[in-house]
Amino acid sequence: MGDFGCNMSFALNSYLMLFYTQYIGLSLTTWGIIILLLKIWDGINDPIMGGLMDSLKPGKRGKFKSYIYFGSFLLVVSGAMCFLPIPNAPYWVKVLVCVVGYLVWDMSYTIVNVPYGAMNAAISADPTERAQLSTYRSLGAFLANVVIMVALPIFCYDKSNNLLGNRLFIIALIMGVAAFFAFQILLRGTVERVQVKEPAESERPKYNYWQALAGFFKNRAAVGTTIAAMASLVMMSGLGSATQILFQSFFQNAQMSGLISFISFVPMLAVIPLIKPIVKRFGKKEASTYPLLVGMVAAILMTFLPIKANTNGLIVWVALSIVISSSYAIFAMVGWAMVADCIDYQELKTGRREEGTVYATYSLGRKLAQGFGASIIAFLLMLTGYISENGAHQTMEVANNIRQMIGYVYLFGLALMFVFLKWVYNLDKKAVANMEAELGRSNTDLVGQAKEED
Repeated sequence: MGDFGCNMSFALNSYLMLFYTQYIGLSLTTWGIIILLLKIWDGINDPIMGGLMDSLKPGKRGKFKSYIYFGSFLLVVSGAMCFLPIPNAPYWVKVLVCVVGYLVWDMSYTIVNVPYGAMNAAISADPTERAQLSTYRSLGAFLANVVIMVALPIFCYDKSNNLLGNRLFIIALIMGVAAFFAFQILLRGTVERVQVKEPAESERPKYNYWQALAGFFKNRAAVGTTIAAMASLVMMSGLGSATQILFQSFFQNAQMSGLISFISFVPMLAVIPLIKPIVKRFGKKEASTYPLLVGMVAAILMTFLPIKANTNGLIVWVALSIVISSSYAIFAMVGWAMVADCIDYQELKTGRREEGTVYATYSLGRKLAQGFGASIIAFLLMLTGYISENGAHQTMEVANNIRQMIGYVYLFGLALMFVFLKWVYNLDKKAVANMEAELGRSNTDLVGQAKEED
């Protein structure tokens, strides 16, 4: 439910570029600069939150839950602030509303998301159980994205494939309420089992963020999975808006974009029952890495095949999209479990358990990828000849350029993921087993018993 709540708020980001460039009237250049700067702050924000959690004594709800509880109230309205319908306002007001609205939402999201993500390592230390937890997280995110991918295009585009931006404010408010209830279910249904004995206040070591950060960058596993996640996010988040533009201008059926995107992500749903046996047999690293080679072949075909703007071309595009999404489906499902392993690895190397800092620094990388991804896609769209003021009515040459650009980005992202998972991330199946043994943990005595209230 936590990922369902996070993504009910976060997934609307895929509409931000369209909202501010096609409906509000910001130029692509202005949007690209704004979102890059905002995402840099967004990334810095996460380690601050992580350091705060690691330096303060846990509250009565535990180390993480208090932050999630209070942040969930802020998320109800902050998402809607990003979609205030002001197309006739002066240009400087549009820029100000964009910046302030995003900053308020970002801080609210960080208060919830960083503790939620770090809590994954505190629920279980068993590698297989962590993979299952990661799978359920991905399932929650998938369900939220299904709602947004399939339902929103039906309500947000007219018959001429133009964006109905005035509707997004109410939609964002509804999503915020849904996210709030999802977080309340999360808080009542989870227990922090993996606990490190807290020293007395007088014996509590002074928290050193820079020391913890240095430990992160010496952590090969953390660096490898962070770069791989950044590459996947450039593809998933950065290309979200570009794909909608493709359906507006190339296939000329924007309302179908959500359904087609859903079909492309079905393989992730199909993989869920197989995650546990696959991870148990091969390990998380091994199962995540080699399928990427198949995705790279599909990305090459997507880029260079002469795909036409007709039904047959749409079928080819969807088929290749399915292959690409299938190639990184396992990583998408077990990525969070790999981060939990990175937290254990840092504890093994440094003697300190710093869930908040490790997760938040990982999250910083994700946020930077989202920022650079959105900015890079905006500037790449300009290179294709795309004119945002024309909305759905681009020339066929421009529309075809956009199609090829999407293929190139997929190819680059998948190649980067393969390199960093294969040669940088160093926690294969055997290494994880040895690490947990060195830490003296097993599924039963890793943490001890659940709290009495369970």
